[in-house]
Amino acid sequence: MFPSTIIIGSKPKTTDSKIKELCLSLDHNSLANNPDLILINSESGWGIDQVRTLKKFFSQKPFNHQNKIIIIQDAHNLNAEAQNALLKILEEPGPNHYIFLITNQPFYLLPTILSRCQTIRLTSNFISESKVISPTNDLNKNLKLSEEIGQNKEDILPFLEEQIVLHQKLLVEKPSIKVSTDIQKIIKSIQMIKANVDPKSALDYYFLA
Repeated sequence: MFPSTIIIGSKPKTTDSKIKELCLSLDHNSLANNPDLILINSESGWGIDQVRTLKKFFSQKPFNHQNKIIIIQDAHNLNAEAQNALLKILEEPGPNHYIFLITNQPFYLLPTILSRCQTIRLTSNFISESKVISPTNDLNKNLKLSEEIGQNKEDILPFLEEQIVLHQKLLVEKPSIKVSTDIQKIIKSIQMIKANVDPKSALDYYFLA
């Protein structure tokens, strides 16, 4: 298993089920009262102090398991300072150390964090091809892409959320003005949908604006 994983999903029951599955695969049968697992959530807060405790947690030997696990719920709530501190942990997590970040808004995470994690998308309707899809200079091709992807409106937001992850990773690997511009358009499209704009219109904005 990859040491750092981002789980993208909007349904708490689904993300909780996936977390339990991953923890079981690491021989962690219980998430509650587990000294080898630490949870960052609304109760703990998402500030720099909480992230600093994670480094100390990983520096200590496990009590009952071979692996130690960190789970960060709603990871998009981490502020910039906390994300930068987390990045240092992601760069060198150490052997048998695993970090799971849960979010439904991955575009609020630093591109450098996204690039250091594998991504698991949880959705019942959208089948990902896991590739960057960007507007081209060919209007007809852009129209065709928008029509094909927009056939099912329920698929549009998951598509855009995945594209923001893929584009941010691409920006880290191959920085360019084109990729940066595409990211801004994707963010705008997502914001449109969350503001109750018709998803197809938001998709058209990405491909045709």
